[in-house]
Amino acid sequence: MLPALDFFEGVFIASAILFNLLIAGIFIADKRGNLKLVRSLGNIWLLLAIPLGVVFARYLIAGVEAGVLVRFGLVFLYMLAEVLLDYVLKYDFRKRWLTHVPYIIPEYLALFSLIGIAIWIDRSWGWVVGVSFWILLGSLIYRYAGRRKQRPSNAK
Repeated sequence: MLPALDFFEGVFIASAILFNLLIAGIFIADKRGNLKLVRSLGNIWLLLAIPLGVVFARYLIAGVEAGVLVRFGLVFLYMLAEVLLDYVLKYDFRKRWLTHVPYIIPEYLALFSLIGIAIWIDRSWGWVVGVSFWILLGSLIYRYAGRRKQRPSNAK
């Protein structure tokens, strides 16, 4: 049985699980070409900044250890990059590895940070958030499964 959580811990755990599952949903919707659903899930995902921000503020006021706050910072940094690239600049950085890899690094730092914060709250809840991360990875595999690598147009 999973241990009980206080209100803010519960908000964090629910937000972390939703964070991962919404990204998984985005990957699946993108694979199926449902851009309207991709945009809707992306907007809901961005709204997670609100509960995460509330929990961060509570932890900041409570004086939790710096490592937890840094992990929150990594999550917010990734979310900011997502907003800037996809919503403000509307730059399609995912088409080229040269621009996609620098995006992937903060993404995974954020995902691992969510797991790290969940483990800090309670190891059992860390496993639950970890399972949602593996669901995300499964959806990523699904997204790219069967996709052929495109050769440059000048290749013979």
